[in-house]
Amino acid sequence: MITFELVEIFTQLQAPKNRASGAAALAAFSGAEQVLLFGKDKEIGLFLPAAGLPQTLHEGGRWQSFLKVCEHERFASAIMHSPNGAEISVFGMTDAAALAAIVFLGERPHPDLCGQVGALLPLLGAMLTVERTAFAADGHAAAARENSRRASALNAALDVNRRELQEAFRQAERELESRRAAESKLREADRRKDEFLAMLAHELRNPLAPINMAAQILKFGPVDPARLSQTCAIIDRQVSHMTRLLDDLLDVSRVTGGMVVLSREVHDMRAIVDQALEQTRPLMNARQHCLTFDLPSVEVLVFGDGTRLVQVVTNLLNNAAKYTPLSGELKIKLALQDDMMVLAVSDNGIGIDAALLPHVFELFIQGERSSDRSQGGLGLGLALVRSLVERHGGAVQARSMGPGLGSEFEVVLPLARPGTLEASDRPSNEAAGMKALDVIVVDDNEDAANTLALFLEGHGHHVRVAFNAASALTMAVAHPPRVMLIDLGLPDMDGRDLARQLRARHTSGNCTYIALTGYGRPEDRASSLKAGFQYHLTKPANPMELMQLIRSLSATTKI
Repeated sequence: MITFELVEIFTQLQAPKNRASGAAALAAFSGAEQVLLFGKDKEIGLFLPAAGLPQTLHEGGRWQSFLKVCEHERFASAIMHSPNGAEISVFGMTDAAALAAIVFLGERPHPDLCGQVGALLPLLGAMLTVERTAFAADGHAAAARENSRRASALNAALDVNRRELQEAFRQAERELESRRAAESKLREADRRKDEFLAMLAHELRNPLAPINMAAQILKFGPVDPARLSQTCAIIDRQVSHMTRLLDDLLDVSRVTGGMVVLSREVHDMRAIVDQALEQTRPLMNARQHCLTFDLPSVEVLVFGDGTRLVQVVTNLLNNAAKYTPLSGELKIKLALQDDMMVLAVSDNGIGIDAALLPHVFELFIQGERSSDRSQGGLGLGLALVRSLVERHGGAVQARSMGPGLGSEFEVVLPLARPGTLEASDRPSNEAAGMKALDVIVVDDNEDAANTLALFLEGHGHHVRVAFNAASALTMAVAHPPRVMLIDLGLPDMDGRDLARQLRARHTSGNCTYIALTGYGRPEDRASSLKAGFQYHLTKPANPMELMQLIRSLSATTKI
């Protein structure tokens, strides 16, 4: 793009009286020591110095030869004598019609500047042609009229060029404004991303609260069987929920893009509400909220993913608790409407501004937070609510009369059909006839390895534990196992390399290799299979999924 400063310089070069100052300005602008300007005299076929600039040069023949090269090549470089007689490097260029030549003495201009000069040079060449014609005119009226016509044409061309330049600059301004708007959006997205990462730990504390309390119950004193069963159930539910929540937080686009696989079973929404309250009760107690219920006395059965449904209700309750001042009033209502169930969570909190209301379910959108960060969140909860509810065939909407007037979020889901209930309640006898397997667990995390071993031993299997690859190799060579559960991130050897070495040694032709890792991307699974693993489980491994896999291996094992 041609700069305004260069256009102003070429405007000076148009007039002989301003040409010397224009040449000096162009030299300063380009970094050259001096700039010379020549116009083509068509009658004699030579380039002559433009009026207003030095008219004599040392070794004029050499200069004419150099300018001929410029005329034929458009660009040329050489060592020439300057007007003061000193030798100096020069760079010359002409327009396409070879009407004008411009020569830079000393520093060769930047290629971008050469392009801009080349775009303006035809106009200057035309003006120099007019001057040369005027000087050579013999006073004939016809020649004068022709010169006047050509001058008018050139002025018209200059006007056109000026308008084009003005439009080009306006276009540049529009593009600049567009770029500024895009940069503003990027800054806003970056701000939301930073806030999302900063608040990640805060969101994870919800399921940790009941887990921590359950651990304290188990730690102090004997626990009766009923309390023990209840405590274990809480831990199991919250660990399962936390695992799924981590998957969502680390790959939000996968959830909101509808790529999550739902584990569908029939659930009573009243039980879903109870489980959600386990997670939100600490926050509500801390903020001294009063929560009232309006739940039907009959079952409200829906067909869907229990963990995800708990996540929906938990996010709505957390949202209400966070955005309601201390000692606020919250209400959860569950009702039946024809073949649908309607769950409404309302509060008397800070409400939602009318401008924000249409966007509350968008990713990373949140209202104002207090300075103690007790309000607000990742800006992820409501986006997940909408995505998960829609995946279950339902809908969600938000209502608010405005700031300070509270909010209500309503979820509508289809009720489970009777045929679905019968299929889900069918008993399972998969555990019958399961054979005990010899298993080696390899993991440098001793707590993880030992608890997994205890879990497998509790189901009747023989388990050995190795905390590094060297020990695992020794164990497997001494007594080949039926199953090896191998962590990929071992301290002394990559788990994939361990699997390759075990297979190369043929420690057991009937051994099944199962990879354990915190990475679950498709490329991670592909690398595990390539290394010789038959299965790839992402940590923390789902106990039911693991036992289902062990059962299938047990069924194919001969006693």
